[in-house]
Amino acid sequence: MYRIKIVCVGKIKKKYWVEAIGHYAKMLGPMVRIDAVAVKDCPGAEGEDRKRAESARILEKIGARDTTVALHETGKLMNSREFAAFVRPLFENPQGECCFVIGGALGLSQELLARADCLLSLSPMTMPHELAQVVLYEQLFRAMTILANRTYHY
Repeated sequence: MYRIKIVCVGKIKKKYWVEAIGHYAKMLGPMVRIDAVAVKDCPGAEGEDRKRAESARILEKIGARDTTVALHETGKLMNSREFAAFVRPLFENPQGECCFVIGGALGLSQELLARADCLLSLSPMTMPHELAQVVLYEQLFRAMTILANRTYHY
């Protein structure tokens, strides 16, 4: 069974986001073990200080051998089939986990982006980090069905 870590800033508070993520997490359950980690946001800090503080908390959750994929607006755009092909070797890495990182309201620090093995964009549009999580979970499920030749992706 594949293992994935998803590290994001802040807890999800709205019930509908929790339900949407839970829906895809449940469908992924038989195929992938997901370790979802939320780090505390830093609303008292501003600008770059906030990004650095939140990113430092994220970095504490990433293992030295983990392959880190940071979700960022400047990242690589992929269609669903390209994403499936992209994640397959990451899932099969015996050294460490595949770790997806989602920043808070202000994004990720340059230090974290430099540590990332890859930058991935879910869309050129800006979206709330809760929605980014839903999209990521759905695309992970879609990727798994593509890799397994199951009829979810048409």
